[in-house]
Amino acid sequence: MKKNKIILTTLLIVIAMLVFTGCNDGNLYENKDFSNNMKLGKYKGLSYQKPDTKVSDEQIQQYIDSDLARHATKKKIEDSTVAVADGDSVNIKFVGKVDGKEFDGGSSDSFNLVIGQTPMIDGFSEGIIGHKVGETFTENLVFPENYNAKKLAGKPVVFEITVNYIEKSEKPELTDEWVAKNTEYKTVEEYRAGIREKLDIQLQQSTSGRIKDSLLTQVMQSTKFKNVPDKLVDVEYERNLDILDKIVLSKQKISLKDYAKSTFASDKSVKDPEKELKKKLREESKEIAKRKMVIYSIAKNEKIEVTDEDAEKIFDSTLKNLKMDTKKFEKEYDMTKSEAVDLFDYKYAALYDKVLEKVMKLAKVDK
Repeated sequence: MKKNKIILTTLLIVIAMLVFTGCNDGNLYENKDFSNNMKLGKYKGLSYQKPDTKVSDEQIQQYIDSDLARHATKKKIEDSTVAVADGDSVNIKFVGKVDGKEFDGGSSDSFNLVIGQTPMIDGFSEGIIGHKVGETFTENLVFPENYNAKKLAGKPVVFEITVNYIEKSEKPELTDEWVAKNTEYKTVEEYRAGIREKLDIQLQQSTSGRIKDSLLTQVMQSTKFKNVPDKLVDVEYERNLDILDKIVLSKQKISLKDYAKSTFASDKSVKDPEKELKKKLREESKEIAKRKMVIYSIAKNEKIEVTDEDAEKIFDSTLKNLKMDTKKFEKEYDMTKSEAVDLFDYKYAALYDKVLEKVMKLAKVDK
C-alpha cells in the first residue's frame, strides 16, 4: 500500500510538471494562426483579487520553530519514574498471543513507535500511555474484522508489553551562537530579518502564481475550441511518455506496464492499468496543447518573445527551489542542463510567465 501511494504521488508530480511545461516543440506553435481551431477568449481587462501579502510575526516564528525542530537531538530516557505521554517516541518489547499462542509478526524485542502516529490496531498505542520505563503490562485487544491477516481478523489478542525506553526531542535554544553555527546569519536579529525577507519573496511569488493561474483560467474558459490538431496532441503525448520514462521509470527501474499496475493497484475498477495510464496522459496532453495554443496566440498578438537565456533562468530558479545545483541534477537524472531545458521546454515556461505577466498588467484589481 505504501509503495503504491508513493508511485501514484510520483505520477501526480510528473503530470503536474507536464501541465506547466509541455514539450519542446515551440516551432509547432510559434507565430501560428489557430483561428481555424479556436476563438481566443478575452485576455484584456480581466479582474482578479489581490490577497494580503504581508508576512506576519507568527509565520516567522513558525519558520524558526520548524528550523529548530530540524536541529533537535534525541535523548534516550531510561528513568523508571518517567511515564509515556501521547506523542512520545517509545521503544517497546511485546509478545502477542491469540488463543494462548504466539503468531507470526506478533512479537519484537525492540520496536519503535510514536504514540498516536504509528499505525497500530485500535487501543495498542493508547494503552501504552501512562506506563513507565521498565514497566511490563498486558493489553487485551481485538483485531479489526478487515485486518489484512485473515487468520487474525476479528480475533481477541493479548499483548504483553514492556517499555524499554522513551525518546524525547530536545530543540536547541535560539541564541546568537546557534544562529552563527547553523545558519548563514550571525545574530538572532539578522536571522529573523533574513527569514522575513525569504518568506516575503516566497509569498510574493506564490501570490503572483495564483493570480496568473486565475487569469489563465478565465482566458481558457472564454476561449472557444473548435478542435485541437491531432499533431499537437501526438507530439505532446510522445514527449510526455519520454519525460515519464526519463524521470520516473528509469529511476525506479520499472517498465511502463508494471508502473501502471502499481499505480492503479488499489482501484479495482481499472481492468487494463497500462491502457488507463496512457488514456490519462493523452487527455492531459490535449489540455497542454490547448493551453499552449492560447499562450502562443497571446504572445503573437502582443509581440512577446523569449530567449534561451530566459529559459535557463527559469530552469536555474526551479533547481534553486528544489535545493539542487546543476551538477547534482545532471548526475541524478543523467542529462545535461541543455537537455533538461529542451526536454521540459523551459523556453515555453519562460513565455508562459511573460505572457501572464502581460495579462496581469492588462487586468484590474477588484476592490
